[in-house]
Amino acid sequence: MKDPDVAEAMFSFVFVEISPDLSHARVHVSVLGDATDKERVLNGLARAEPFLHRELGKELHIRRVPRPHFILDESIEEADRMTTLLRTVAHDEGREF
Repeated sequence: MKDPDVAEAMFSFVFVEISPDLSHARVHVSVLGDATDKERVLNGLARAEPFLHRELGKELHIRRVPRPHFILDESIEEADRMTTLLRTVAHDEGREF
């Protein structure tokens, strides 16, 4: 993709939920950066949705190709925050985590 909001960003597709009728795919995206970076990546992916849908159609040989809908996923950041908190508590109590 040539969109600079997407091409220059660090992000990962965490997981995908596909509707039973294969018409929609909820793509959970984790973005490394601040709130502005996250918004730029999600907006860039939304702008690229027609292109991505077309490319999926070329790769997937099925009758109905799901339309991707991108959703911010902060589970990795939340897990990192929880790990940091647990390490802090363990350190304060003299234990290793």
